[in-house]
This record gives sequence, structure tokens and C-alpha cells, in this order.
Amino acid sequence: MKTKALAIAIVTLLASCQQKATVEECPSCADALMAYTEQYPEAEPTDLYKLVFQDLYGPGHLLTDSTAALRYINAELAEMDSNGSMPLYEYTLCDSNFVRVNLSLVQDGIITAEQLADAMVRSAEGLPTPDHKYVVSHSAAFKAAYHPHYRIVRRDIFEQEILPTIKR
Repeated sequence: MKTKALAIAIVTLLASCQQKATVEECPSCADALMAYTEQYPEAEPTDLYKLVFQDLYGPGHLLTDSTAALRYINAELAEMDSNGSMPLYEYTLCDSNFVRVNLSLVQDGIITAEQLADAMVRSAEGLPTPDHKYVVSHSAAFKAAYHPHYRIVRRDIFEQEILPTIKR
């Protein structure tokens, strides 16, 4: 089980790197990380870091065009053996700048791969590109427990274009 100290340390580290508010000024970040560790008890520090990283950088480190994004989505869909145990969508951390969109929505025909690829590319526009040495994958424990298959989409794009499709 992760401790509140670990959550605070991660938020503080990333917040200071981005010159954002401290944890004391943004307690919801620490609370969000604690809620995440409760929802995903197998999450390791790497998974917490990834969540914060995704909230700061979105999909900007992954792609530059919709053709590449579509290939990336289709390749993962072909390898998916289940929908995993993650929700259809979930907001990232305290700022909730981005949303993790489960690929099961594409697999089940609720949205198209093209729609998701286009949303991803538009979500990456204008974002800073982080150094790839800071990009991490989910931990082996997280992958084994939850089988994560999702893509990151900017919150406003998700709420305007994808969420209404899910709620039909």
C-alpha cells in the first residue's frame, strides 16, 4: 500500500519541476494520488509518476500525425486479449487536463479508431515535448493486475466529442 508521504513527494517533485503550486497550495493533487492508489492497489511509484506525467504532458510524447496514431491504436487493439479492468475513461490527476480513454470503446464500436486518433493528435498540438528519458511505461504489476489499454485525450476534446457518444 502506498503512503500519503509517497504521494506528496511525487506531487512536490513534479510540481517544483513545472513551477506549479506546492502540495500545500494544491492538496487535491495529493488526495487524487491517494485515491488512485486506493482504486489501483497494485500501482507502484512508476504508475503514480506516469499519472502525473500524463496530466502535465498529455499525449505529446507519443505522436505527431493521425496516421501514426491510427497505426498505434490498431496495433494495440490487435494485441488486446481483454478489455482489462480499467474504467471506460478516467481523468488524470488534480488538474484533470487530460482523460485516459479506454480502447475498449473502439473495440466495442462505441467510437472509431479514426475518431480517437484524430482526438489524440489534436490533443498533442501546442504541448511541450518532454525528454523521452522521463517517459515511463506502467509497472509490470500494474499491467498484470489491470491490463491497461487506453489513449490520452485533452479534456475539452473528450467532453465535447467522445463523452456524448459514450453516454448515448
